[in-house]
Formats: sequence, structure tokens, C-alpha cells
Amino acid sequence: MALTRSERAPLVTDAIPPALRRRGITPRQLFMVCAVAAAMPALFASHDTPTWTERLGDSRPAHRLRDAITAWDDEMERIGLGRPHEMLRDAMARLLNLQWGDENR
Repeated sequence: MALTRSERAPLVTDAIPPALRRRGITPRQLFMVCAVAAAMPALFASHDTPTWTERLGDSRPAHRLRDAITAWDDEMERIGLGRPHEMLRDAMARLLNLQWGDENR
């Protein structure tokens, strides 16, 4: 089946080729990508999550969530998954110190 002129060259200003524009992902695939994207910070950057819960206020559900997040962070630290995040944070601090000429390297 031959493509019409509008199918071959749609009127768009981005650089996505028409063949790639027609393909997409299913809702299930999108959900899985979002789940994996949410799991990575939960596993490897859990040290920052307790501070996020402090912004939730002083309600009972906020306290329960804060306790659960703190327990999660403690467990991730216990099994060693927080170490890559700390290493990356330390490396960035060293690079920033080098950039600004800090004498305390």
C-alpha cells in the first residue's frame, strides 16, 4: 500500500521521521517504564526521601508516611544500596570544589 504525500511528510516542525512517529508503545509498556523510573531513586537515592516527607506537614498520615520512608531508607542503607548515591554526591562536591578553586580538596 502506497503512502499518501501527507503520510510521508507530515506538517511538523520537529525532527522525528514519519516512520518513527507512527510507532509507539502500549500503555503497559509506559507503565513499566514509569515503574522502573520510580524504583531507581527509591533503591539508590533513598537517603533524600525522608527530607521530602518533611514538607508534607504535621498530619497523622504524613507521620506514618515519614516513618515508612525512614524505615525504607534505613533498610536500603543496611544492605548497601545507598553507597552509589553517596559516592556520586561526593564526586560532584569534589568537582565543584575544583571548579571554584577550593583549597580544601
